[in-house]
Amino acid sequence: MNQKRMTGIAALLLLSGTLLFAAGKQESAAPAASADKAPAALPYKGVELRFAVMADQFADYTKVLAKDFEAKTGAKVSVDILGYVELYQKITQDFATKTAQYDLSTVDIVWSGEFAKNAWTVDLTSWTNRDKAEIDYNDILPVTWTLGNWDGKQVAFPMAGYANSLIYRKDLFEDAKEKANFKAKYGYELAPPATMDQLRDISTFFTRPDQNLYGLVANGARGSAVAQDWMEYMRGYGAQIVDKKGNVSIDSPEALASLKFFVDIFDKWAPKGAIGYWWDDRETAYRTGQAVMESSWSIARAGYENKEISMVAGKTGMAVTPRVAGSKALYGFGGWGVGINASSSAAKQEAAWAFIKYITGKEAQKAWMLHDGAPIRRSTLTDPDLKKAMPWVTDILTVFENGDGDYRPRDPNATQIQSILGLRVNQAITHELSAEEAIKEAAKEIKALY
Repeated sequence: MNQKRMTGIAALLLLSGTLLFAAGKQESAAPAASADKAPAALPYKGVELRFAVMADQFADYTKVLAKDFEAKTGAKVSVDILGYVELYQKITQDFATKTAQYDLSTVDIVWSGEFAKNAWTVDLTSWTNRDKAEIDYNDILPVTWTLGNWDGKQVAFPMAGYANSLIYRKDLFEDAKEKANFKAKYGYELAPPATMDQLRDISTFFTRPDQNLYGLVANGARGSAVAQDWMEYMRGYGAQIVDKKGNVSIDSPEALASLKFFVDIFDKWAPKGAIGYWWDDRETAYRTGQAVMESSWSIARAGYENKEISMVAGKTGMAVTPRVAGSKALYGFGGWGVGINASSSAAKQEAAWAFIKYITGKEAQKAWMLHDGAPIRRSTLTDPDLKKAMPWVTDILTVFENGDGDYRPRDPNATQIQSILGLRVNQAITHELSAEEAIKEAAKEIKALY
């Protein structure tokens, strides 16, 4: 979706030269500086870095930040934008073979355990502690450290935090006629659903194929797309893939109930092609007015207001994701960290760390937010300019303050788990397997990993 969203504030902030860079003092925990380092004005002149970036909305603006970093430090950062599957395949092969084709990479939150176990990226703990004052450590929201944290190691630095929420058509929910008809049919007020039963009722109410209107949409494409979307509904039912004691618990009654609900999305409430949807397809269904609701991540929020790609500008609301009646609200957190290749040279690692501090600094993060970025800082989410341009940042802050970084598994088997679910959940929604059969097979295969 990589669309640029320009506003008057954005134009004002477009790297006008106010972004400040500080390389930070050197200590023994950090790699030694190159002996022939350029003068202090351009401390990393001659250093070239390659950065593998997920093709999310924020990707394009990383190129702008890279150019500005080069102007201030001399280090050239080449940005390669890659799709989710390609990114994982390329960087893990690079890390495992120690070829150091990439010096930096975005790291999905669910890869944290795997990267830590394999020591593929530099443990940034000591560098972070050393430079706490420079990075304004306390301004970075606590939950964002799960973007790369595992077993005491910080294998990626927080870069782009995502809040999970229910996205809904505020205009339809507030329409007097819709409200009256809904109450007449279901006996309670039409409002953003708090429970899974309410989500079922509202999805049914708004599904009107003759109007090309569908109550609820989700990803169905085999692989990571369907696996990750189902996990969000699974948590709404109070289920877990692996419990807090480390036991595989995916074959629970709650997990089965969530999968049956997920099958209903595709059978009853979603556009017909949703079985093949990836993230961009799902977002398109919402932005074009086909879908009334979806479970989504805050990185997509600005796009709903972009009239160049959205037909629902000004009509979107965000709510806490529904859960089973009687259970506590869940605040799903996800997103991307940025890691440094452990096989890169010391000089490149030093420049890479400086780049990370630069792009995650307060001024860069503010400019980045105005160009489809995602926040990690409290100051970003409370900034008056951003609150005026993006009123929904208050909703994001609420999720972050209550966020659960383990909303999806982060342990070393996360990728294999996702692969298993990517097949079995898809087989359930396509009716190749019953929900019971899909859960049984998934549980057997996941248990074999431990």
